[in-house]
Amino acid sequence: MIFYDEEHEELFNKLCKKMPYLDGYHLSLAYLLTMDAVLRYHICALYDVTKDVIIFDGLNKSFQTHTSKKTTRLAFNLWDGSVYDSDPPETYINEDNEKAYVPSKYYAPDSIFNCTYAPYYMEALKMRFEIFM
Repeated sequence: MIFYDEEHEELFNKLCKKMPYLDGYHLSLAYLLTMDAVLRYHICALYDVTKDVIIFDGLNKSFQTHTSKKTTRLAFNLWDGSVYDSDPPETYINEDNEKAYVPSKYYAPDSIFNCTYAPYYMEALKMRFEIFM
């Protein structure tokens, strides 16, 4: 496992000790939320360790930067497959006159992985899907 810096490794281990499970979902979430310098100081706005849930509203907080949003989106996607920027997601009426969800274009790999964090994002993918190389 590679870490962005020493603080990343230290905070990752600290968060993991608080989490109720250490499966691929939790490890990838802890890894991503402690990697980004902005997110490190706002984890409580993104993940409730007591309830063991992600907080969708955290994506729209004022502390978020362009890059930290990418990291948050990937963390949320790996947690529960989310491709939405709000909870509940935006909706529209489809051609069958039924309500459908509007997925965000910002969850596409070419949008998320186009940054210097890409090698660390790959580490998170390996954790989530338990790929050992």
